[in-house]
Amino acid sequence: MQSLFIAARAVIPVTLIMILGALTRKFGTVSEKSFKDFNWVVFHYCLPISLFMNIVNADMNSISNISLIIFAIASILVIIGVSMLLTRNSSLPDEKLGVIVQGLFRTNFAILGVPIVEGIYGAGNAAVASVMIAFVLPVFNITAVLVLEKYSGKQGDLKRTLLNVLKNPLIIGAMIGFVFKILRIPLPEIAAATIQSFNRMTTPLSLFVLGGCFNYTSLADNKKLLGIYTVLKMIVVPMIVLTAAVMIGYRGEELVTLLVLFGGPAAISSYTMAVQMGLDGDLASQCVVITTIAVVVTMFLFITGFSALGLL
Repeated sequence: MQSLFIAARAVIPVTLIMILGALTRKFGTVSEKSFKDFNWVVFHYCLPISLFMNIVNADMNSISNISLIIFAIASILVIIGVSMLLTRNSSLPDEKLGVIVQGLFRTNFAILGVPIVEGIYGAGNAAVASVMIAFVLPVFNITAVLVLEKYSGKQGDLKRTLLNVLKNPLIIGAMIGFVFKILRIPLPEIAAATIQSFNRMTTPLSLFVLGGCFNYTSLADNKKLLGIYTVLKMIVVPMIVLTAAVMIGYRGEELVTLLVLFGGPAAISSYTMAVQMGLDGDLASQCVVITTIAVVVTMFLFITGFSALGLL
């Protein structure tokens, strides 16, 4: 019961904000054009600033097991490679394939990671998850840009592709963050307070926009695809990765961190990036919403199972 409460406490607020966005769209208090404008702001300002702050604020001294980070990044790259290989001969259009591939490897770890770990081990006991965010988010965003660029139909030669990657706002935010972190450049107090205030609105605004842009009318058209995707995303992929993690010897906080990283719902920003790069935004929003609902059940089952096996 405690496991269900932990998962619900982390996910329900996320869901309620999305519902609020959907209701404002339904009742016409916020127009469709406004939601599109908000989505542009999230992609070009909020998400890059959030990524910058996560990197700058990460406590690199708390890294106790660098192999865990290597395992996580290697697993992400394997998931990308396998999913692209398995979908290579699919009859789905590229604008849907790109969304599915991105959705399989990219999770809402930045939002759910620390709350779920702290829910199990107590406040202030999520150092592993906090450091993992600083390493994984840039990997998520760089690989997402590359994947979406491939499926967008706009890719040209290698030089153009790399240029588009470097011009992506999220990549710029990550690079600036690493420069500040590596060179230990201090942020002036006023600048830090301003950026932090801006950063705090990233998650709620992203969720609000996602709810407002959710297209219920096309849900039936993608029903079969969403069913297959959800099973792969929420059950198959995390089971494979976590089984490998247990065999290697990861336990406790490290295992829970990997659970949220690979068993969490599709990243909110995956919708924003899909829309901005010309892929199927309706499918992307549906992937986020469906997996966010499903995670309450799957997270409960995983946590209960690991607890029963004495792995937590």
